[in-house]
Amino acid sequence: MSQPIAPYELSPHIAPLAVQDGRVVYTGPRRKKVAICGGPGWPFMPVDDPSYELWYLNNCWGSYPDSRFDGRMSARDSQGRLVASRWFDLHPPRPPIQDPNDMEWLRTCPVPIYTTEPFLANSNAVVFPFDYFADKYRGYVACTFASQIILAFDEGFDELAIFGLSLLQGTQRECTFEASNVAYWLGYVEGRGMKLDIHVPSCPLLLYHPFVYGKDYWEESEWVKDYLSTFNQRPVAI
Repeated sequence: MSQPIAPYELSPHIAPLAVQDGRVVYTGPRRKKVAICGGPGWPFMPVDDPSYELWYLNNCWGSYPDSRFDGRMSARDSQGRLVASRWFDLHPPRPPIQDPNDMEWLRTCPVPIYTTEPFLANSNAVVFPFDYFADKYRGYVACTFASQIILAFDEGFDELAIFGLSLLQGTQRECTFEASNVAYWLGYVEGRGMKLDIHVPSCPLLLYHPFVYGKDYWEESEWVKDYLSTFNQRPVAI
């Protein structure tokens, strides 16, 4: 069950965006840096930096960055204000996939929110253009993070920051299909000139492998075996 939606006001740092004709558009100056924020990641996220556009997903709405913060996820700045410029919920917008708190957020999210199908209860909802990106790039998408990376690249952001994507420490699905999918797209966008700012140790994903294969042969081999020994103890998915 998702947390209840804690009271909030909007941060003055959110990007000037609106939904027009089924698309998210800028209504003011564009930003060049975007941060994809999963959990855990706060307080490393640039929640008080107006040069970033911050993207959040799923049920990250409820946590405050104060003494009550439980180390999971937060879309709040240092003053407890909602700092997300865009939201992503790429699951069918109905029960049983969505619980009552999820449904309430889908109905009331105050910033552009990407969904899998039209959601008329919220004028900020916009259907994510899966087919457009599959035709333009590749239809290789195993998680929301991959869709966010593709969108950030396609919109021409210069710099992409990644926070809290600890997929290799997650479920069997996350540490296999999702981690490899995200690594592919990060490599793709970096190879095409996008600057990456991946925050290790909060997210051991693309830039984290403590030993060099061959050079540190035995240490690397033992580290990999230790990691793989945890695989069968993980849930298959969440």
